[in-house]
Amino acid sequence: MIIDSALTEEEGICLPSGSLLWGTQGGKGERTDVFSPASGERIAYASQLSEKELVALTAPVSVLASLTAQEIADFAARLHRALLSMRPDLREAMQLETAFISEDCEELLEGSLAYVEGYCCQSGQADNMQTVPILYRQGAQTRQIRSLRTPWGTIVVILPQNAFLLLGIVCLLNALAAGNRVILRAPMQSARSAALLAKAIQIAQPPQNSVSLVMIRAKELLFALYKSPTACLIHYMGSSRHAPQILSDTFQYGKAALIDGEGNGWVWVGADACPETAAKLLIAGALRYNGQTCTSINGAVIHPALYSNVRDLLIRHWEKLKAGCPLSTPVDVGPLFDVAQAQWCEQQIGSSGGLVLCGGQRKANLLSPTLIENPNPNSALVTEGLFGPALWIAPGDAETFVESWRSNRFPLCAGILSPSADPGWWHARLQNLARLVMNGDISQEYLFEPWGGYPSSGMNVVGDWKEKYQRVVQTDEPFFCEQSSGYQLPFETYEAATQ
Repeated sequence: MIIDSALTEEEGICLPSGSLLWGTQGGKGERTDVFSPASGERIAYASQLSEKELVALTAPVSVLASLTAQEIADFAARLHRALLSMRPDLREAMQLETAFISEDCEELLEGSLAYVEGYCCQSGQADNMQTVPILYRQGAQTRQIRSLRTPWGTIVVILPQNAFLLLGIVCLLNALAAGNRVILRAPMQSARSAALLAKAIQIAQPPQNSVSLVMIRAKELLFALYKSPTACLIHYMGSSRHAPQILSDTFQYGKAALIDGEGNGWVWVGADACPETAAKLLIAGALRYNGQTCTSINGAVIHPALYSNVRDLLIRHWEKLKAGCPLSTPVDVGPLFDVAQAQWCEQQIGSSGGLVLCGGQRKANLLSPTLIENPNPNSALVTEGLFGPALWIAPGDAETFVESWRSNRFPLCAGILSPSADPGWWHARLQNLARLVMNGDISQEYLFEPWGGYPSSGMNVVGDWKEKYQRVVQTDEPFFCEQSSGYQLPFETYEAATQ
Protein backbone atom coordinates (compact mmCIF):
# COMPACT_ATOMS: atom_id res chain seq x y z
CA MET A 1 0.00 0.00 0.00
CA ILE A 2 2.22 2.77 -1.25
CA ILE A 3 1.20 6.42 -1.36
CA ASP A 4 2.64 8.55 -4.12
CA SER A 5 5.49 10.61 -2.64
CA ALA A 6 4.36 13.79 -4.41
CA LEU A 7 0.92 13.48 -2.89
CA THR A 8 2.45 12.76 0.49
CA GLU A 9 4.62 15.87 0.49
CA GLU A 10 1.88 18.10 -0.90
CA GLU A 11 -0.76 17.01 1.61
CA GLY A 12 1.52 16.54 4.60
CA ILE A 13 0.57 12.91 5.13
CA CYS A 14 3.16 10.44 6.33
CA LEU A 15 2.17 6.94 5.35
CA PRO A 16 4.01 3.61 5.31
CA SER A 17 4.76 1.64 2.20
CA GLY A 18 3.43 -1.84 1.61
CA SER A 19 1.15 -4.32 3.32
CA LEU A 20 1.59 -5.71 6.80
CA LEU A 21 2.52 -9.38 6.46
CA TRP A 22 2.75 -11.15 9.83
CA GLY A 23 4.79 -8.35 11.38
CA THR A 24 6.84 -7.31 8.35
CA GLN A 25 6.08 -4.94 5.49
CA GLY A 26 5.17 -6.31 2.09
CA GLY A 27 3.69 -5.30 -1.21
CA LYS A 28 6.16 -6.11 -3.97
CA GLY A 29 3.58 -7.01 -6.60
CA GLU A 30 1.55 -5.16 -9.21
CA ARG A 31 0.89 -1.44 -8.73
CA THR A 32 -2.70 -0.15 -9.07
CA ASP A 33 -3.64 3.53 -9.23
CA VAL A 34 -6.44 4.67 -6.93
CA PHE A 35 -8.74 7.58 -7.82
CA SER A 36 -11.19 9.48 -5.65
CA PRO A 37 -14.89 9.03 -6.55
CA ALA A 38 -15.40 12.56 -5.21
CA SER A 39 -12.91 14.48 -7.38
CA GLY A 40 -11.73 11.94 -9.95
CA GLU A 41 -8.12 12.70 -9.03
CA ARG A 42 -5.50 10.12 -8.18
CA ILE A 43 -5.18 9.83 -4.41
CA ALA A 44 -2.82 6.87 -4.02
CA TYR A 45 -1.58 3.70 -5.59
CA ALA A 46 -1.76 0.26 -4.12
CA SER A 47 1.12 -2.16 -4.36
CA GLN A 48 -0.29 -5.67 -4.17
CA LEU A 49 1.34 -8.77 -2.75
CA SER A 50 3.72 -10.67 -4.98
CA GLU A 51 3.23 -14.39 -5.60
CA LYS A 52 5.99 -15.19 -3.11
CA GLU A 53 4.36 -12.99 -0.47
CA LEU A 54 0.98 -14.58 -1.10
CA VAL A 55 2.47 -18.01 -0.47
CA ALA A 56 3.98 -16.75 2.80
CA LEU A 57 0.66 -15.22 3.82
CA THR A 58 -1.32 -18.43 3.36
CA ALA A 59 1.30 -20.91 4.58
CA PRO A 60 0.13 -23.18 7.42
CA VAL A 61 1.47 -22.40 10.89
CA SER A 62 1.32 -23.95 14.32
CA VAL A 63 -1.73 -23.21 16.44
CA LEU A 64 -1.73 -19.74 17.99
CA ALA A 65 -0.75 -19.91 21.65
CA SER A 66 -3.51 -18.93 24.06
CA LEU A 67 -3.98 -15.17 24.37
CA THR A 68 -5.15 -13.82 27.68
CA ALA A 69 -7.88 -11.23 28.03
CA GLN A 70 -5.27 -8.80 29.35
CA GLU A 71 -3.01 -9.25 26.31
CA ILE A 72 -5.83 -8.42 23.94
CA ALA A 73 -7.03 -5.50 26.08
CA ASP A 74 -3.48 -4.09 26.14
CA PHE A 75 -3.19 -4.43 22.37
CA ALA A 76 -6.54 -2.64 21.92
CA ALA A 77 -5.32 0.21 24.14
CA ARG A 78 -2.12 0.58 22.11
CA LEU A 79 -4.10 0.48 18.87
CA HIS A 80 -6.45 3.18 20.15
CA ARG A 81 -3.55 5.50 20.95
CA ALA A 82 -2.01 4.94 17.51
CA LEU A 83 -5.29 5.61 15.70
CA LEU A 84 -5.93 8.76 17.74
CA SER A 85 -2.64 10.21 16.53
CA MET A 86 -3.79 9.60 12.93
CA ARG A 87 -7.32 11.01 13.31
CA PRO A 88 -7.02 13.92 10.78
CA ASP A 89 -5.33 11.70 8.18
CA LEU A 90 -7.89 8.91 8.64
CA ARG A 91 -10.79 11.31 8.20
CA GLU A 92 -9.29 12.83 5.04
CA ALA A 93 -8.51 9.41 3.59
CA MET A 94 -12.03 8.18 4.30
CA GLN A 95 -13.69 11.06 2.47
CA LEU A 96 -11.33 10.91 -0.49
CA GLU A 97 -11.97 7.17 -0.86
CA THR A 98 -15.76 7.10 -0.31
CA ALA A 99 -17.12 10.55 -1.29
CA PHE A 100 -19.28 10.44 1.84
CA ILE A 101 -20.41 13.78 3.23
CA SER A 102 -18.46 15.18 6.19
CA GLU A 103 -21.04 14.19 8.81
CA ASP A 104 -21.02 10.56 7.68
CA CYS A 105 -17.21 10.41 7.67
CA GLU A 106 -17.11 11.84 11.19
CA GLU A 107 -19.67 9.27 12.31
CA LEU A 108 -17.66 6.37 10.90
CA LEU A 109 -14.32 7.62 12.21
CA GLU A 110 -15.50 8.44 15.71
CA GLY A 111 -17.38 5.15 15.81
CA SER A 112 -14.19 3.30 14.90
CA LEU A 113 -12.22 5.04 17.64
CA ALA A 114 -15.00 4.48 20.17
CA TYR A 115 -15.15 0.78 19.35
CA VAL A 116 -11.45 0.28 20.06
CA GLU A 117 -11.63 2.37 23.23
CA GLY A 118 -14.72 0.62 24.52
CA TYR A 119 -13.82 -2.88 23.46
CA CYS A 120 -13.99 -5.16 26.46
CA CYS A 121 -12.42 -8.54 25.86
CA GLN A 122 -14.29 -10.80 28.26
CA SER A 123 -12.44 -13.96 27.29
CA GLY A 124 -9.36 -15.00 25.39
CA GLN A 125 -8.64 -18.37 23.83
CA ALA A 126 -7.85 -19.84 27.25
CA ASP A 127 -11.29 -18.92 28.55
CA ASN A 128 -13.48 -20.56 25.93
CA MET A 129 -16.91 -21.51 27.20
CA GLN A 130 -17.62 -25.12 28.08
CA THR A 131 -21.20 -26.21 28.49
CA VAL A 132 -22.46 -28.22 31.43
CA PRO A 133 -22.01 -31.86 30.42
CA ILE A 134 -25.01 -33.90 29.34
CA LEU A 135 -24.97 -37.34 30.95
CA TYR A 136 -26.43 -40.41 29.30
CA ARG A 137 -26.26 -44.17 29.71
CA GLN A 138 -24.84 -46.43 27.04
CA GLY A 139 -25.37 -50.02 28.15
CA ALA A 140 -23.77 -50.41 31.57
CA GLN A 141 -21.62 -47.30 31.15
CA THR A 142 -22.46 -43.70 31.91
CA ARG A 143 -21.06 -41.20 29.41
CA GLN A 144 -21.02 -37.41 29.10
CA ILE A 145 -21.24 -35.01 26.16
CA ARG A 146 -19.68 -31.59 26.46
CA SER A 147 -19.61 -28.77 23.88
CA LEU A 148 -16.58 -26.52 23.60
CA ARG A 149 -15.97 -23.35 21.63
CA THR A 150 -12.64 -23.43 19.82
CA PRO A 151 -10.90 -21.18 17.24
CA TRP A 152 -10.97 -21.76 13.50
CA GLY A 153 -7.24 -21.06 13.29
CA THR A 154 -7.12 -18.14 10.85
CA ILE A 155 -9.90 -15.66 10.10
CA VAL A 156 -9.66 -14.16 6.62
CA VAL A 157 -11.87 -11.09 6.15
CA ILE A 158 -12.66 -9.67 2.70
CA LEU A 159 -13.54 -6.10 3.73
CA PRO A 160 -15.85 -3.68 1.87
CA GLN A 161 -15.13 -0.13 0.77
CA ASN A 162 -18.07 1.56 2.46
CA ALA A 163 -17.01 0.91 6.08
CA PHE A 164 -13.47 -0.43 5.77
CA LEU A 165 -11.98 1.10 8.91
CA LEU A 166 -14.84 0.32 11.31
CA LEU A 167 -15.41 -3.24 10.10
CA GLY A 168 -11.69 -3.93 9.91
CA ILE A 169 -11.29 -2.97 13.57
CA VAL A 170 -14.35 -4.95 14.69
CA CYS A 171 -13.21 -8.09 12.87
CA LEU A 172 -9.60 -7.72 14.03
CA LEU A 173 -10.34 -7.47 17.76
CA ASN A 174 -13.01 -10.15 17.84
CA ALA A 175 -10.97 -12.63 15.81
CA LEU A 176 -8.06 -12.25 18.22
CA ALA A 177 -10.37 -12.55 21.22
CA ALA A 178 -11.67 -15.81 19.77
CA GLY A 179 -8.11 -17.18 19.63
CA ASN A 180 -7.38 -16.83 15.89
CA ARG A 181 -4.81 -15.24 13.63
CA VAL A 182 -6.29 -12.55 11.36
CA ILE A 183 -5.86 -11.65 7.69
CA LEU A 184 -7.62 -8.41 6.72
CA ARG A 185 -7.91 -7.97 2.97
CA ALA A 186 -8.40 -4.28 2.15
CA PRO A 187 -10.18 -3.17 -1.03
CA MET A 188 -7.96 -1.35 -3.52
CA GLN A 189 -10.05 1.79 -3.20
CA SER A 190 -9.23 1.98 0.53
CA ALA A 191 -5.45 2.09 0.02
CA ARG A 192 -4.93 5.28 2.04
CA SER A 193 -7.01 4.14 5.01
CA ALA A 194 -5.47 0.67 4.81
CA ALA A 195 -1.94 2.08 4.94
CA LEU A 196 -2.81 4.09 8.03
CA LEU A 197 -4.48 1.15 9.75
CA ALA A 198 -1.53 -1.10 8.91
CA LYS A 199 0.83 1.43 10.45
CA ALA A 200 -1.35 1.68 13.58
CA ILE A 201 -1.43 -2.11 13.94
CA GLN A 202 2.33 -2.31 13.53
CA ILE A 203 2.84 0.37 16.20
CA ALA A 204 0.41 -1.44 18.53
CA GLN A 205 2.37 -4.69 18.17
CA PRO A 206 -0.26 -7.44 17.99
CA PRO A 207 0.64 -10.41 20.18
CA GLN A 208 2.55 -13.17 18.38
CA ASN A 209 2.55 -11.15 15.11
CA SER A 210 -0.94 -12.56 14.62
CA VAL A 211 -2.28 -9.91 12.21
CA SER A 212 -1.81 -9.27 8.49
CA LEU A 213 -3.42 -6.45 6.48
CA VAL A 214 -2.91 -6.87 2.76
CA MET A 215 -3.75 -5.55 -0.67
CA ILE A 216 -4.46 -8.32 -3.17
CA ARG A 217 -7.27 -9.08 -5.57
CA ALA A 218 -9.94 -11.05 -3.73
CA LYS A 219 -10.00 -13.86 -6.29
CA GLU A 220 -6.24 -14.38 -6.05
CA LEU A 221 -6.35 -14.47 -2.25
CA LEU A 222 -9.27 -16.90 -2.20
CA PHE A 223 -7.64 -19.25 -4.72
CA ALA A 224 -4.43 -19.29 -2.66
CA LEU A 225 -6.44 -20.11 0.46
CA TYR A 226 -8.29 -22.91 -1.32
CA LYS A 227 -4.97 -24.51 -2.28
CA SER A 228 -3.42 -24.05 1.15
CA PRO A 229 -3.86 -26.63 3.94
CA THR A 230 -4.31 -23.72 6.37
CA ALA A 231 -7.44 -24.09 8.50
CA CYS A 232 -9.45 -20.92 8.09
CA LEU A 233 -12.82 -19.23 8.10
CA ILE A 234 -13.37 -16.86 5.16
CA HIS A 235 -15.59 -13.92 6.14
CA TYR A 236 -16.79 -12.20 2.97
CA MET A 237 -18.31 -8.71 3.09
CA GLY A 238 -19.30 -7.23 -0.23
CA SER A 239 -21.56 -7.49 -3.24
CA SER A 240 -24.23 -10.16 -3.04
CA ARG A 241 -23.57 -11.33 -6.60
CA HIS A 242 -20.31 -12.99 -5.49
CA ALA A 243 -21.77 -14.74 -2.45
CA PRO A 244 -23.14 -17.95 -4.10
CA GLN A 245 -19.84 -18.71 -5.81
CA ILE A 246 -17.84 -18.21 -2.63
CA LEU A 247 -20.18 -20.53 -0.71
CA SER A 248 -19.86 -23.14 -3.43
CA ASP A 249 -16.06 -22.88 -3.65
CA THR A 250 -15.45 -23.02 0.09
CA PHE A 251 -17.60 -26.14 0.33
CA GLN A 252 -15.73 -27.76 -2.57
CA TYR A 253 -12.28 -27.03 -1.09
CA GLY A 254 -13.17 -27.92 2.49
CA LYS A 255 -13.04 -24.39 3.90
CA ALA A 256 -15.63 -22.48 5.92
CA ALA A 257 -17.44 -19.30 4.84
CA LEU A 258 -19.36 -16.54 6.54
CA ILE A 259 -21.26 -14.28 4.14
CA ASP A 260 -22.35 -10.67 4.64
CA GLY A 261 -23.68 -9.22 1.39
CA GLU A 262 -26.00 -6.35 0.57
CA GLY A 263 -29.04 -5.99 2.80
CA ASN A 264 -32.41 -4.91 1.42
CA GLY A 265 -33.92 -2.88 4.24
CA TRP A 266 -37.64 -2.08 4.31
CA VAL A 267 -39.75 -0.03 6.70
CA TRP A 268 -43.46 -0.19 7.47
CA VAL A 269 -45.17 3.04 8.57
CA GLY A 270 -48.29 2.44 10.67
CA ALA A 271 -51.42 4.58 10.84
CA ASP A 272 -50.43 5.88 14.30
CA ALA A 273 -46.96 7.12 13.26
CA CYS A 274 -46.11 10.82 13.17
CA PRO A 275 -45.99 11.77 9.44
CA GLU A 276 -43.25 14.39 9.84
CA THR A 277 -41.07 12.10 11.94
CA ALA A 278 -41.60 9.23 9.49
CA ALA A 279 -40.63 11.37 6.48
CA LYS A 280 -37.43 12.66 8.08
CA LEU A 281 -36.42 9.19 9.25
CA LEU A 282 -37.00 7.64 5.82
CA ILE A 283 -34.89 10.30 4.13
CA ALA A 284 -32.02 9.97 6.60
CA GLY A 285 -32.06 6.17 6.45
CA ALA A 286 -32.15 6.08 2.66
CA LEU A 287 -29.36 8.61 2.10
CA ARG A 288 -26.87 7.97 4.93
CA TYR A 289 -23.47 7.09 3.41
CA ASN A 290 -25.01 7.99 0.03
CA GLY A 291 -27.30 4.98 0.40
CA GLN A 292 -24.32 2.61 0.32
CA THR A 293 -24.72 0.44 3.38
CA CYS A 294 -26.29 -2.97 3.97
CA THR A 295 -28.66 -1.41 6.52
CA SER A 296 -29.89 1.44 4.29
CA ILE A 297 -33.64 1.96 3.94
CA ASN A 298 -34.43 0.92 0.37
CA GLY A 299 -38.23 0.87 0.52
CA ALA A 300 -41.23 1.82 2.67
CA VAL A 301 -44.76 0.47 2.81
CA ILE A 302 -47.00 3.16 4.31
CA HIS A 303 -50.48 2.60 5.78
CA PRO A 304 -53.13 3.93 3.37
CA ALA A 305 -54.55 6.25 6.05
CA LEU A 306 -51.18 8.03 6.22
CA TYR A 307 -49.81 7.49 2.73
CA SER A 308 -50.76 10.78 1.01
CA ASN A 309 -49.54 12.85 3.93
CA VAL A 310 -46.15 11.11 4.19
CA ARG A 311 -45.74 11.11 0.41
CA ASP A 312 -46.25 14.89 0.21
CA LEU A 313 -43.85 15.51 3.09
CA LEU A 314 -41.20 13.32 1.44
CA ILE A 315 -41.49 15.27 -1.80
CA ARG A 316 -41.32 18.59 0.03
CA HIS A 317 -38.14 17.64 1.88
CA TRP A 318 -36.66 15.73 -1.07
CA GLU A 319 -36.80 18.69 -3.42
CA LYS A 320 -34.51 20.65 -1.09
CA LEU A 321 -31.74 18.03 -1.14
CA LYS A 322 -28.45 18.98 -2.75
CA ALA A 323 -26.12 16.50 -4.45
CA GLY A 324 -22.51 17.14 -5.44
CA CYS A 325 -18.86 16.81 -4.50
CA PRO A 326 -18.49 16.84 -0.70
CA LEU A 327 -14.88 18.04 -0.90
CA SER A 328 -15.74 21.53 -2.08
CA THR A 329 -19.24 22.54 -0.93
CA PRO A 330 -21.73 21.35 1.72
CA VAL A 331 -24.05 18.74 0.16
CA ASP A 332 -26.59 16.21 1.37
CA VAL A 333 -25.47 13.41 -0.96
CA GLY A 334 -22.16 12.72 -2.66
CA PRO A 335 -21.19 10.65 -5.72
CA LEU A 336 -21.28 6.85 -5.80
CA PHE A 337 -18.08 4.80 -5.85
CA ASP A 338 -17.86 4.62 -9.65
CA VAL A 339 -19.76 5.21 -12.90
CA ALA A 340 -20.69 1.54 -13.31
CA GLN A 341 -22.44 1.55 -9.94
CA ALA A 342 -24.34 4.72 -10.77
CA GLN A 343 -25.41 3.25 -14.13
CA TRP A 344 -26.58 0.07 -12.38
CA CYS A 345 -28.69 2.11 -9.95
CA GLU A 346 -30.15 4.05 -12.86
CA GLN A 347 -31.08 0.80 -14.61
CA GLN A 348 -32.65 -0.68 -11.48
CA ILE A 349 -34.82 2.40 -11.07
CA GLY A 350 -35.73 2.60 -14.75
CA SER A 351 -36.78 -1.04 -15.00
CA SER A 352 -38.83 -1.01 -11.78
CA GLY A 353 -42.01 0.31 -13.41
CA GLY A 354 -42.35 2.91 -10.66
CA LEU A 355 -43.06 6.61 -11.02
CA VAL A 356 -40.05 8.83 -10.30
CA LEU A 357 -41.36 11.59 -8.04
CA CYS A 358 -38.02 13.35 -7.43
CA GLY A 359 -34.47 13.09 -8.76
CA GLY A 360 -33.42 10.31 -11.11
CA GLN A 361 -30.78 12.30 -13.00
CA ARG A 362 -27.25 10.94 -13.35
CA LYS A 363 -24.01 12.67 -14.30
CA ALA A 364 -21.03 10.31 -14.37
CA ASN A 365 -21.02 8.67 -10.91
CA LEU A 366 -23.28 11.29 -9.30
CA LEU A 367 -26.89 10.10 -9.03
CA SER A 368 -29.32 12.66 -7.68
CA PRO A 369 -31.39 11.43 -4.69
CA THR A 370 -34.35 9.58 -6.20
CA LEU A 371 -37.85 8.96 -4.83
CA ILE A 372 -39.92 6.29 -6.62
CA GLU A 373 -43.61 5.53 -6.15
CA ASN A 374 -45.36 2.16 -6.61
CA PRO A 375 -42.60 0.09 -8.28
CA ASN A 376 -43.50 -3.38 -9.53
CA PRO A 377 -43.37 -5.68 -6.46
CA ASN A 378 -41.49 -8.26 -8.54
CA SER A 379 -38.89 -5.79 -9.83
CA ALA A 380 -35.25 -6.09 -8.80
CA LEU A 381 -35.49 -2.68 -7.15
CA VAL A 382 -37.95 -4.14 -4.64
CA THR A 383 -36.71 -7.72 -4.27
CA GLU A 384 -32.94 -7.03 -4.27
CA GLY A 385 -32.66 -3.41 -3.18
CA LEU A 386 -30.40 -0.62 -4.34
CA PHE A 387 -26.88 0.35 -3.28
CA GLY A 388 -27.39 4.06 -3.82
CA PRO A 389 -29.36 7.19 -2.83
CA ALA A 390 -32.92 6.12 -3.64
CA LEU A 391 -36.13 5.17 -1.83
CA TRP A 392 -39.29 3.51 -3.14
CA ILE A 393 -42.67 3.95 -1.44
CA ALA A 394 -46.03 2.21 -1.75
CA PRO A 395 -49.29 2.12 0.24
CA GLY A 396 -50.13 -0.98 2.28
CA ASP A 397 -51.20 -2.31 5.66
CA ALA A 398 -49.23 -4.63 7.96
CA GLU A 399 -50.38 -7.81 6.19
CA THR A 400 -49.32 -6.32 2.84
CA PHE A 401 -45.85 -5.67 4.25
CA VAL A 402 -45.54 -9.20 5.62
CA GLU A 403 -46.70 -10.78 2.35
CA SER A 404 -44.30 -8.64 0.30
CA TRP A 405 -41.39 -9.37 2.64
CA ARG A 406 -41.33 -12.98 1.45
CA SER A 407 -39.97 -11.78 -1.89
CA ASN A 408 -37.05 -9.94 -0.24
CA ARG A 409 -33.88 -11.76 -1.37
CA PHE A 410 -31.62 -10.10 1.22
CA PRO A 411 -33.79 -9.70 4.33
CA LEU A 412 -31.20 -8.39 6.76
CA CYS A 413 -33.08 -5.50 8.41
CA ALA A 414 -36.64 -4.27 8.77
CA GLY A 415 -38.07 -1.27 10.58
CA ILE A 416 -41.51 -0.67 12.07
CA LEU A 417 -42.68 2.91 12.66
CA SER A 418 -45.75 2.45 14.83
CA PRO A 419 -45.86 3.32 18.57
CA SER A 420 -48.51 0.65 19.23
CA ALA A 421 -46.80 -2.16 17.26
CA ASP A 422 -46.01 -5.44 19.03
CA PRO A 423 -42.41 -6.62 18.33
CA GLY A 424 -43.41 -10.23 18.98
CA TRP A 425 -46.10 -10.11 16.29
CA TRP A 426 -43.57 -8.86 13.74
CA HIS A 427 -40.79 -11.26 14.71
CA ALA A 428 -43.16 -14.18 14.23
CA ARG A 429 -44.11 -13.12 10.72
CA LEU A 430 -40.97 -11.73 9.06
CA GLN A 431 -38.95 -14.61 7.62
CA ASN A 432 -35.14 -14.84 7.80
CA LEU A 433 -34.93 -11.53 9.65
CA ALA A 434 -31.66 -10.74 11.42
CA ARG A 435 -32.53 -7.33 12.88
CA LEU A 436 -35.85 -5.61 13.64
CA VAL A 437 -35.82 -1.93 14.60
CA MET A 438 -38.91 -0.60 16.35
CA ASN A 439 -39.58 3.13 15.83
CA GLY A 440 -36.02 3.93 14.80
CA ASP A 441 -33.71 4.25 11.80
CA ILE A 442 -32.44 0.86 10.64
CA SER A 443 -29.41 2.48 8.99
CA GLN A 444 -28.08 3.60 12.38
CA GLU A 445 -26.33 0.84 14.28
CA TYR A 446 -25.09 0.79 17.85
CA LEU A 447 -21.34 0.11 17.83
CA PHE A 448 -21.46 -3.08 19.84
CA GLU A 449 -24.71 -4.33 18.35
CA PRO A 450 -24.53 -7.99 17.30
CA TRP A 451 -26.14 -8.61 13.93
CA GLY A 452 -26.45 -11.45 11.45
CA GLY A 453 -26.37 -11.81 7.71
CA TYR A 454 -27.30 -14.39 5.12
CA PRO A 455 -28.98 -17.46 6.62
CA SER A 456 -27.65 -19.52 3.70
CA SER A 457 -24.10 -19.34 5.05
CA GLY A 458 -25.32 -21.40 7.99
CA MET A 459 -23.18 -19.71 10.64
CA ASN A 460 -24.20 -16.07 10.59
CA VAL A 461 -26.87 -15.99 13.25
CA VAL A 462 -27.24 -12.92 15.44
CA GLY A 463 -24.96 -13.15 18.45
CA ASP A 464 -21.80 -11.91 20.09
CA TRP A 465 -19.41 -11.12 17.22
CA LYS A 466 -16.66 -13.19 18.81
CA GLU A 467 -18.88 -16.26 18.61
CA LYS A 468 -18.89 -15.94 14.81
CA TYR A 469 -15.17 -16.62 14.86
CA GLN A 470 -15.33 -19.81 16.91
CA ARG A 471 -16.35 -23.36 16.11
CA VAL A 472 -18.36 -25.54 18.47
CA VAL A 473 -16.94 -29.04 18.89
CA GLN A 474 -18.14 -31.94 21.02
CA THR A 475 -16.36 -34.34 23.35
CA ASP A 476 -17.96 -37.63 24.38
CA GLU A 477 -16.25 -39.63 27.09
CA PRO A 478 -16.90 -42.01 30.01
CA PHE A 479 -18.09 -40.31 33.18
CA PHE A 480 -16.12 -40.90 36.40
CA CYS A 481 -16.89 -39.34 39.75
CA GLU A 482 -14.06 -38.34 42.10
CA GLN A 483 -16.11 -39.59 45.04
CA SER A 484 -15.92 -43.10 43.64
CA SER A 485 -12.08 -43.12 43.44
CA GLY A 486 -12.20 -43.56 39.71
CA TYR A 487 -15.05 -46.04 39.60
CA GLN A 488 -18.37 -45.00 38.11
CA LEU A 489 -21.30 -44.31 40.33
CA PRO A 490 -24.58 -45.76 39.18
CA PHE A 491 -26.49 -43.26 37.03
CA GLU A 492 -29.34 -43.09 39.56
CA THR A 493 -26.87 -42.33 42.37
CA TYR A 494 -25.36 -39.46 40.38
CA GLU A 495 -28.76 -38.04 39.54
CA ALA A 496 -29.78 -38.12 43.20
CA ALA A 497 -26.51 -36.51 44.30
CA THR A 498 -26.79 -33.61 41.83
CA GLN A 499 -30.44 -32.77 42.37
